[in-house]
Amino acid sequence: MLKILKSDECKLAAEIIHSGGIVAFPTETVYGLGADAFNANAVARVYSEKGRPGDNPLILHIANAEDFNKLAHNPPKYASALIKAFWPGALTLVVQKSPDLPEWLGGHPMGKTATVGVRMCANPIANTFIKAAGIIAAPSANKAGRPSPTTLAHVIEDFGEADGIAAIDGGSTAVGLESTVVDITGKEPVILRHGAVTQEALRELVSLEKYTEATDTPRSPGMKYRHYAPRAEMTILSGTPENIASYVQKYATSTTIALVNKTIAPFLDASAITTLILGDNKEAIARNLFSYLRECDRLGAQRIFAQAVDTEGLGAAIMDRMTKAAEGRIIYV
Repeated sequence: MLKILKSDECKLAAEIIHSGGIVAFPTETVYGLGADAFNANAVARVYSEKGRPGDNPLILHIANAEDFNKLAHNPPKYASALIKAFWPGALTLVVQKSPDLPEWLGGHPMGKTATVGVRMCANPIANTFIKAAGIIAAPSANKAGRPSPTTLAHVIEDFGEADGIAAIDGGSTAVGLESTVVDITGKEPVILRHGAVTQEALRELVSLEKYTEATDTPRSPGMKYRHYAPRAEMTILSGTPENIASYVQKYATSTTIALVNKTIAPFLDASAITTLILGDNKEAIARNLFSYLRECDRLGAQRIFAQAVDTEGLGAAIMDRMTKAAEGRIIYV
């Protein structure tokens, strides 16, 4: 059974890491499933417990700049501007890995990586835990393909029956979407995954290449595989609130759930259709999205209609997660 730790038991959590165990911990984005980054057996178990493909890399979580310098090989000059502006925070930097590090570090112990994703969390519980435990390799604390966990209850849903895993209770996460991932191995940074640190905020500091498509060897989590998905088929609806409401009411059944924002409320008969209001702004929608996708599972949804948002600011990250959850199904109405 999953062992639950209180938020002030970070020292005990660190001891579990040092003994080769696995600890789920809260960050400001989502909960992570962490192991000692240099313990091959523990890292392999993280992959196994999640059902994570072996070529899907992990993020290394650090607590200080010295650890970044140990991991990164010749980072570009613009890296310091990004670090100063956004660390600690929801930004992961993909760097060339120091040549004296294990070939597998940052990925599955049976593989090899030339780069590694590095992040310094702002969440005080995470920061205290990582300072005590050392560098932590951690993907999100959910089964592969499932919506990412934003509460301890979500971690329990996926790992409650697991032996040898502990979880720190840190309440609900503040952001609700995973970190922005930026590749800084070239002359200009490249966004690999949109997140809470927006492309607009990044462009204020550095020139920025566009989002890149997944490759056979992903450099970041979230680039290649089906992610964030509820059990039901999900379709994104893009258009005016009136047209979206009309489409939902035409095609909804008793097992359909509509995930919408408040702009649609005047046009949708919520008494006839199971409706979950994600929020009235992008911050609220981001914070609630994964939780409500899990709620759709709990309610037994067979089909989900989700209202699109524009891709300005945080909207790019929201639409990235929605599109992956819907496996690319978008209808323009």
